[in-house]
Amino acid sequence: MMKRAYFFLILIAVISCTREQPPNPFDIGAGEPVDTNSLVGFAALHEKFLEPRCANPACHDGTFEPDFRTVEGSYNTLVYHPVIKNDANGTYEYRVVPGDVNQSWLINRLMTSNDTLGRMPLYGEPLTWDEVKEFSDWILAGSPDARGNLPVEPNEVPRFEWYVAFSGNVNWSNWNSNRIDNSRSGWEYPFPVEDSDTLRFLFHMDDDATDPAQFPNVKFWLASDDQYNNAISYSATAFVGNYWTVAFPPNTFTTGDTNYFYLEFSDGIHDIEAPELDSPWWYKDHCSFYIE
Repeated sequence: MMKRAYFFLILIAVISCTREQPPNPFDIGAGEPVDTNSLVGFAALHEKFLEPRCANPACHDGTFEPDFRTVEGSYNTLVYHPVIKNDANGTYEYRVVPGDVNQSWLINRLMTSNDTLGRMPLYGEPLTWDEVKEFSDWILAGSPDARGNLPVEPNEVPRFEWYVAFSGNVNWSNWNSNRIDNSRSGWEYPFPVEDSDTLRFLFHMDDDATDPAQFPNVKFWLASDDQYNNAISYSATAFVGNYWTVAFPPNTFTTGDTNYFYLEFSDGIHDIEAPELDSPWWYKDHCSFYIE
């Protein structure tokens, strides 16, 4: 029995020696004290300020964001991370905006004299100007991570939000005077169109980074079935603001036909079709009309 136990001890020791793990650049602060003078960039900011002065119990210790317990967690909850507690004017979008100190909420929180917001660290000695400057210099350098990689600004998928249809032109002073898509029997049904109508669609789209008016090559596709077989494309036109439009003269369509449409557009990165081929029937029926 003793021999068997001795054998397992030797085996564990061999495995421990041969399975050496590669160093993790984010394992800063564990084990022996770190010489902060040897650290640079965000790793130094975390070791000198965020971890010892901010990651305190009931503060940024994972209780709420930003989470300053680790280098990686700190970076991910700062750079291009949406602001939750903003100023009264809603000035800031992100906690850190690489290259832009004035739009970085972090700098404001380190320097503010607003008692309601509170200067960070909230329960500790405020940072000196030279210490704040270390953060601002890092932001102006593009906010690289601990490995020196520069972040990429987030770009959300553009959205087709809704549409309306008119008989003729849009009457901005009385939106509903000649609107016809609101005469359907329910949201999920096609709307009726008189064959003598000039049918105009107005589509509203949105995007976080690109002005919808700058979307390239917006297409309106029209088909006689909800699988969009043999669909025909028409070029939409930028109208005003976030709106695009496409119009059809009277007697373009055949009485009794139901027509299904979808919109195709792009922000230059994401290509969108709405509705998509696998969209639910009620969405497809909402994006359809029949000729009376």
